[in-house]
Amino acid sequence: MQKILLSLTTIMSLLVVLSGCQPKVETPAELNDTQKAEQDNQQPLSIEQSKQAVVTEPAIDAKTCLALSDAIKKVDNSSKIEAIYAIQKLIKNCLPTASNAEVLSLLKDYQAMYRRFLTTNETIEDDNFYTVMQMADEGKQVPDALLKTLNPRLQYLIRLVEDDTDVRVIYLGEGYYEFTHDLQAMADIFTPYLRQDQKAFIKRLAMDNQDILWNDGGIAISFVEVIERAQFWEDYLARYPKGYAPQDAKHLFEVYRYLLLFGSENTQWTDDSIHEFLDPEYRPLMLKLARRPNSILARDAQALLDFIALSDSQRQEKYPTPDLDENGDEMSEWVIARYQIVEALPLELPWQEGTTNCFISIVCVENNTE
Repeated sequence: MQKILLSLTTIMSLLVVLSGCQPKVETPAELNDTQKAEQDNQQPLSIEQSKQAVVTEPAIDAKTCLALSDAIKKVDNSSKIEAIYAIQKLIKNCLPTASNAEVLSLLKDYQAMYRRFLTTNETIEDDNFYTVMQMADEGKQVPDALLKTLNPRLQYLIRLVEDDTDVRVIYLGEGYYEFTHDLQAMADIFTPYLRQDQKAFIKRLAMDNQDILWNDGGIAISFVEVIERAQFWEDYLARYPKGYAPQDAKHLFEVYRYLLLFGSENTQWTDDSIHEFLDPEYRPLMLKLARRPNSILARDAQALLDFIALSDSQRQEKYPTPDLDENGDEMSEWVIARYQIVEALPLELPWQEGTTNCFISIVCVENNTE
């Protein structure tokens, strides 16, 4: 990063001044989700360096930018929101002169910082935690008397939600809640300084991970969305075979491919015997997918349609099942159908031990980290 006039001491003074105010993070006007996905799919096939945005902030001393990562790592779940705003301001000043590797490193540090900031340690004394989180999730004002039954950090974060800062509550299913923030606003800070492949990857995760994928063993998004996400990642891998995070992109493709064909424990796209789709709109969607050129998904869709069309006797002839299951019990219609479809569509479970978590933020992270 080029040397500029301001000294490190001056910038540290700026941080002190910034800690006394709480400006809202301004997010540029965005296209809707469908338009953004279509726009990404229309990008040129080569990996190009994105043009840098016009920067109007005052110049920052090179030493400050070099020390920025250390400053980010000092923010934790005891910090105030002003520390986040100060870091944001410095990042926006440092990014125009950062290398691609430095931009990605700052992005990962910034993502980890926000997760630390929003981590809570509710205790047995916080017996009203779920009531308060539900009210905040529904946009209701929490009465002071109720809020004061929680520990001070929880009170502080709830007030940030109510004050319309970049903090909100999200329901995870099964009675669980947690604090989150605007992933697209975070992506908007960094993507102007990234290659097109990196930008496409990060903007997609920012859009998809703003809400949950799983809810009580069920899939929290629609069948249409599962298809759209699977197609996006298949296209990404074809467009950028040597692009950003190819293993993570392959994992994402395999997850959505699996969900498309098999659903989940509490979400099924067909009846128990796998002879009919539960929604009449699903069949034309699968027929359309089966016509997709040069596509693994097209072959999968056709294989599923072919399986659904088979009678029980045809299935038993093509995919014979044992008389008893592994417990020595007679196999039910449900068990037989799922035994046979696994034979017809032999896919491995995509969420094996050691895979990264790509469903919580804008960059995939190792499981049990951050």
